[in-house]
Amino acid sequence: MTGPLRAVALLAVAAALAAAPGAPAPAGTPAGGGPGVTVPAGTLRVGQRVLVGLDGWPAGTVQAEVCGNAARRGALDCATGAATHGQVPPAGRATLPVLVAAPPVACPCVLRVRTPTGTATAVADLTLAGVTAPAAAPTAPPGLALVAVRAVDRSGPRGWFGLPGELAVRITLHNPGTEDVTDPPLQLTVGPPGRARTIVAAPALGTIAAGQTREYHVAVPTDAAPFGRYEVDGRIAVPGRPLAFTVAAARRPWGLPVAAAVLTVVLLLARPARRRVPAATPGQPISK
Repeated sequence: MTGPLRAVALLAVAAALAAAPGAPAPAGTPAGGGPGVTVPAGTLRVGQRVLVGLDGWPAGTVQAEVCGNAARRGALDCATGAATHGQVPPAGRATLPVLVAAPPVACPCVLRVRTPTGTATAVADLTLAGVTAPAAAPTAPPGLALVAVRAVDRSGPRGWFGLPGELAVRITLHNPGTEDVTDPPLQLTVGPPGRARTIVAAPALGTIAAGQTREYHVAVPTDAAPFGRYEVDGRIAVPGRPLAFTVAAARRPWGLPVAAAVLTVVLLLARPARRRVPAATPGQPISK
């Protein structure tokens, strides 16, 4: 075969393999052979029913839904109430008729297909005409605000004499965001000011709902010490926005000086009184 004829043959083969105009675009197929989804090319309209191709899916039920905001916030951006459900056979391939619904927020729009448990998910870009949904409101990262923190010495009689005791630490937190904060790790250390290195077992904070204010009471043990101050350092590991705080309380074991003063008085009172002997007059015999 001559050079010109070979070039013509290669062009013919390439034309035969090329996708025809209007054929589904192979979008949403992850690299590595994961589950994929293909949607028709071109601009689609809300209310239009289209055929969506699925490939590489586990057998079972799938859900297809139109999402705005590129589905960045998950179900908040998707028309879940108008989702289409279908079955995928063991072969992993299926064609699903999907009704194009209006997303709850503005585009960029995608078609999101997932299994009920979310173990398999794929998205494909959609070009929709006439979508007038509101733009998605930006979401602030979850965070907590420290409303108040206070530490009080609750050692009782033990603390009066410098024995080991405890500090009662009260922490008030507020969640100003729009998302719940669940079980952020709390770290506590105690010790003299600037040297609070003793780790304290901290309680679980649980869930602090959006807009909620919660108060926590933590008992922090302290070592035996004379007069002085104790410092409690805390850190709440909120993702992206850790919260740190420091609170101090004074230990004044006044029982020690009082006990020392009482002991001194008792010892003085317990000393035996010395008997005084009268002096003898000159020329007067001393009586026996």
